[in-house]
Amino acid sequence: MKAIIKSNTAFLLPYALFITLGTLLLAIYSKSETHLIFNAFHNNFFDIFFNYTTYLGDGLIATLIAIILLIVKYKYAIIVGVSNAIAAIITQFLKHIIFADAVRPKKYFEGISDLYFVPGVENYLYNSFPSGHSTCAFSLYFALSLIVKNKLLKFSLFIIALIVGISRIYLSQHFFEDVFIGSLIGVITTIVIYYLFKKWNNNWIEKSIITSISGK
Repeated sequence: MKAIIKSNTAFLLPYALFITLGTLLLAIYSKSETHLIFNAFHNNFFDIFFNYTTYLGDGLIATLIAIILLIVKYKYAIIVGVSNAIAAIITQFLKHIIFADAVRPKKYFEGISDLYFVPGVENYLYNSFPSGHSTCAFSLYFALSLIVKNKLLKFSLFIIALIVGISRIYLSQHFFEDVFIGSLIGVITTIVIYYLFKKWNNNWIEKSIITSISGK
């Protein structure tokens, strides 16, 4: 496990900084105060930018990437697919069973404060905690960072995951705490799955669709 963490500091160090600053933010401000701080900053560019980048945390994207990775190596496809599936199950269980009464910003601030909502975006009202898109994004892009070797690419994958998380707050689909916990679920689940599959020595899992078809 130490070796995995050491070889992926390009993703994990900035993530650790995010967790540290996020913990301080949650300790100092209430979730409503934090959301109002975020909601005060908006412009046309970010309205468009976050409206589209939020889809990078969609489960369909993770599924497509897992399918594409079948061409590269079965192990990579399984790591991405399984980690995302388990992280999603955990998040959906918390969202719909444990914290089913957690409302989203639009409902929470109803009659209290006038939030800014991005035009054309449908804002949901319930099942706020934790953020499913954030869970998917941090699970998916951390899984990819565990696979690739280039440090700059690893860091770039962290930035993509972070952008998805920020987009959920910017669009007022979630509170910061929803994104914060969603990211933790994604990262912790992925590193556990990666560790387990890293130890699984099997000739088949090292192959791909191409090598299987060619008989190599």
